[in-house]
Amino acid sequence: MVIPPLTTMRVTRRWNSLAAITFLGNRHVETTVKRGYEDYAEELGLKLVDPADFTLIRTPFKKGFRYKRIDGKLLSPKDEARIVALVIPPAWTDVRCCGSAKGHIQAVGQDVLGRRQYIYHPKWENVRNSMKTNRLLAFGKALPRIRKRVMRDMRSKPTSGKPLAALAIKLIDQKAFRAGHEKYAKDGGRGIASLKSTDLKIDGNTASFVFAGKSKKTNEITIKDPSAVKRLRLLKRRGRLFQYKDENRWRKLHAGKLNEYLREISGSKVSAKDFRTFHGSARALAFLAGIEAQSESARKRAVAAAMRHVSEFLRNTPAVTRSSYVHPLIIESFNAGELGGALLRSPHRKGLSGPETGLMRLLEGER
Repeated sequence: MVIPPLTTMRVTRRWNSLAAITFLGNRHVETTVKRGYEDYAEELGLKLVDPADFTLIRTPFKKGFRYKRIDGKLLSPKDEARIVALVIPPAWTDVRCCGSAKGHIQAVGQDVLGRRQYIYHPKWENVRNSMKTNRLLAFGKALPRIRKRVMRDMRSKPTSGKPLAALAIKLIDQKAFRAGHEKYAKDGGRGIASLKSTDLKIDGNTASFVFAGKSKKTNEITIKDPSAVKRLRLLKRRGRLFQYKDENRWRKLHAGKLNEYLREISGSKVSAKDFRTFHGSARALAFLAGIEAQSESARKRAVAAAMRHVSEFLRNTPAVTRSSYVHPLIIESFNAGELGGALLRSPHRKGLSGPETGLMRLLEGER
């Protein structure tokens, strides 16, 4: 999965130029970015494909599966070997595979929770990692500005839209709450925007949340920040917790409004999920930086311990934490013996913690 050095350099430069405009979020930019993706694919010997056009399907067969074309014809031995090598999870349903070995996406399917999942060509993973790097860098640069504006907007009572959104973002930043999209709330899983008044208990200067999160897993979160607890006391005590008054009507704060607020105060196309990825990566780096693991088994144990540590904060499984919330460069650098404790050195960047500063240094190319 390693791209030759010259190719890597060209891809990185092209992506950096694209990264500056992808956060503007208009149609012209989307077209430009798509052309950039096509350039990537061509340079890597791949082609962009649409899963809607996939012609290979997986069907049950005896105690396992077999793959065939949608017209019923069986695959060639070469195609079958390629698809089997993808190791598509047996629990996936509605599995479709690319008819070409050069497609940037090789397979799609639905997991047990009904979510669309993708298996990419190994070469394309390098491009995806570049995308992750630049998204985290852009978020890290915007984070001090976000925090400063949140503190300013929280000076008003959380009975109108912006002060309420600011309070929600502060809690997401401190405790990695999920945004709380309505589609998950309907299935019984809640995030910050969809919390109910009954999910919150305040005792003195401590606020405690107990609620069913994603996959209906019980979340228990304690807030001791005085300014946050003070404002939580003022929230509506019936129905949805995060509601605000607009033209004498109570309106729910939706996750979409949270992301709109974030884009407004940051000047970038960031989302609430970026907090979880940024914090997950920063905490993993802080855990691993400076650890001297001499053997492969010691490195595996250290990485596993780091993922458990981060997963407790994010309230995920270690596997999901590693695949979705910790930048792969952190583990790659650690395994190569290049994740030095110097990344956490002072001075820290204004508006960022030590681990957050270390993450920015790593993503910018320091070791």
